[in-house]
Amino acid sequence: MANLRAVFIAFIASAVVFQLCFVDASLSDNCYFNWGAKRARFTGSDSAELRLDKSGGSGIKSKSGYMYGAITMRIKLMSGNSAGTVTTFYLSSTGDKHDEIDFEFLGNATGQPYTIHTNIYTQGLGKREMQFKPWFNPADGYHNYTIFWNPYAVVWLVDSVPIRVYRNYNNQKINFPDSQPMNIYASLWNADQWATQGGRIKTDWTLAPFVASFRNYKDDACFCSKPNCVGRCSNKNNPANWWTKPTFFALTPAKLGQMKWIQKNYMIYNYCRDAKRSQFPKECSLSQF
Repeated sequence: MANLRAVFIAFIASAVVFQLCFVDASLSDNCYFNWGAKRARFTGSDSAELRLDKSGGSGIKSKSGYMYGAITMRIKLMSGNSAGTVTTFYLSSTGDKHDEIDFEFLGNATGQPYTIHTNIYTQGLGKREMQFKPWFNPADGYHNYTIFWNPYAVVWLVDSVPIRVYRNYNNQKINFPDSQPMNIYASLWNADQWATQGGRIKTDWTLAPFVASFRNYKDDACFCSKPNCVGRCSNKNNPANWWTKPTFFALTPAKLGQMKWIQKNYMIYNYCRDAKRSQFPKECSLSQF
């Protein structure tokens, strides 16, 4: 867990020293298979496989909810033709007006790269997608995917490199996920009606089962399963709430440069630049960095 905190000190923090409180976590202790359990398995105390075949997929859910902090999962996607499949790692609350922060990995036809699909829902409203082609092969081994979330912003990171920021503009009446605890989820499922080339490439079930592997789950975050703990997790005077420190208000210039480079070279869709939209969300006219 110390390594996880070091990542955030490196990419967000300027030089600062304060006491740290680490949380031990493992997949088998802190999560359970919330659907498709017969097609999934823990392969160790901190590793699991999700499987997809023609009968269905499978998923994991954390036993606890969270409100702010950093959540990391190491994921290895299936190699070869994974067209039609979607592997996910995300945070979500429940209900029609839920909040959600997504990593989704859209499968590929052989020879084509995956698509890293990110999205955020606030009060049940989504359609804030940004997509990237990876600058690495996500099936060649495990890679770190991190969701960092505090009262000021949400940051998506891949191998400690920020790829996207969504800032809190509540003062301008733009919703932000700051009132609902969220659980952690991971899943593998079939979405060949839209996932690969807009649904033109279908899942080849002769290649099933498809397997996505997860391990080294880390939650340096505030445990919170009911709305009445939101205040505790956002209390700036609590030294355990490291995510509320001014150090974590924004990316460092170096990390901002990394993100801009990724977005310039590997972003393939940005909801704020979609000419098909009749109206852009208000945050599209505001700085996200």
